[in-house]
Amino acid sequence: MKLWQNIFLSSLLLMILAINIVSAAVLSSSHKMLLEREQTHAVNEYEFFSASFSNAVIYERLRADEVILSEEQVAEIASELFFGREKGANRAAVLSADDRKLVAGSGFDQIMELSEFGDYLDSYSPDPDTCQIRIFPVGNAHMMTVTSSMTVEGNDYIVITALDVSDIYAMRDRQRDFVRKVSIISAGIVSLILLITVIILLRPLSRLNIYTKAIAGGNYKIRIRKKGSIEFRELSGNMNIMADSIQRNAARLEKIAEDRQTFIANLAHEMKTPLTSILGFGDLLRIKKNVTDDERMEYAGVIVEETKRLRSLSGKLMELVALGGTETEMKPVALREIFRDLETAFSPQLSKNGLTLYTSCEEITVNADEELLKSLLSNLIENAVKASSEGKRIALNARHSDEGRCLISVTDEGIGMSQEAIEKVFQPFYMVDKSRSRKAGGAGLGLALCEKIASVHGAELSVTSEIGKGTTVSLLMKEADKQ
Repeated sequence: MKLWQNIFLSSLLLMILAINIVSAAVLSSSHKMLLEREQTHAVNEYEFFSASFSNAVIYERLRADEVILSEEQVAEIASELFFGREKGANRAAVLSADDRKLVAGSGFDQIMELSEFGDYLDSYSPDPDTCQIRIFPVGNAHMMTVTSSMTVEGNDYIVITALDVSDIYAMRDRQRDFVRKVSIISAGIVSLILLITVIILLRPLSRLNIYTKAIAGGNYKIRIRKKGSIEFRELSGNMNIMADSIQRNAARLEKIAEDRQTFIANLAHEMKTPLTSILGFGDLLRIKKNVTDDERMEYAGVIVEETKRLRSLSGKLMELVALGGTETEMKPVALREIFRDLETAFSPQLSKNGLTLYTSCEEITVNADEELLKSLLSNLIENAVKASSEGKRIALNARHSDEGRCLISVTDEGIGMSQEAIEKVFQPFYMVDKSRSRKAGGAGLGLALCEKIASVHGAELSVTSEIGKGTTVSLLMKEADKQ
């Protein structure tokens, strides 16, 4: 069953139930109020009859000038009293308190025949100070009886009067029929209004369902208009936020897939070139019968250089892969010690290329994986060496920055880069000058590796450069907490 059907049926049932409960409560209260009014009337009738009966007995005793009347005389007075009253004015009976036998009565035959009334008389305890009121169904009528006891001429009697309250019950039945008919008509009108209201109120939900299906089908650009109640507008906003997030994630995954495809293609290309050279010169050494010493040295030199390039390429790839799957060991590291190690390690290469490395480091300690940080700075210095010509300078600096951070930079006086090249420089296998980089043994993985290492340390890596004036690569990272 659909949501609008559940809401419609549930609301309709609750409304009908509420109407019936309220109607029943009103009818019950009205019926009870009418019965209470009739009870007052019945008690008045009883008191009038009992007073008439008592006065008639006293009058007859005085008239006969007797001390006390006999039971037969009392019964005769009661009978005369009944016959003297207007026919049908009321129903009454006088019974002996001892054996519950009828002494005199008028219009009480049907009531006396009721087994329910007989059980009531059997259980009745005479009490002259109280009146008991009961209602008995007699055929299609309802009789309200008032019962009490009184002592007349030394004998105990039970006096009962009955009042016909059938009109009250008939009115209740008519009211019930009326309420039932009104409820049916009202239910029809209310159901129609409720159906229209539910459809209108849930229309935004149908619209949301359509948009959700579109988003699920891959249309991430679609956005939902904020209409309807506050809840639907809020839901529409959240759906739009979800669509934005999905679109961003989808774009990111597409970019990752494209980068991986480019990475694999570049990897295949970068490995193909040295392998082709190694295979070609290896074949020459194998098939050429007369190889001079100069040729052998030349061929072997090419094979060795290309092999070194492959080793460098595989090493960088292994570092990139390892960064994605291994845990780093962070501990306080003094930058001055790392700088001294780097000066010593690069001294032969710098001398060979006619370059000078200048270092400047303030007293700084950082939380880092020492080997990874060395690898990052080594790659930056290697790139600076590759980009610089003989006689140029390379600067390695570290200084305190703001908010408990330090700034490490490597600056060269090399060929520099354009803004377009800076935007692509962190892509794997990207090389500004491919021929120069390959000649220097580069594979375009250095800065991609540096960015990974910086990310592991929660640091920021940035590049500023100008063609013909050199490049500066900066690393902004947090200092270690001071003890």
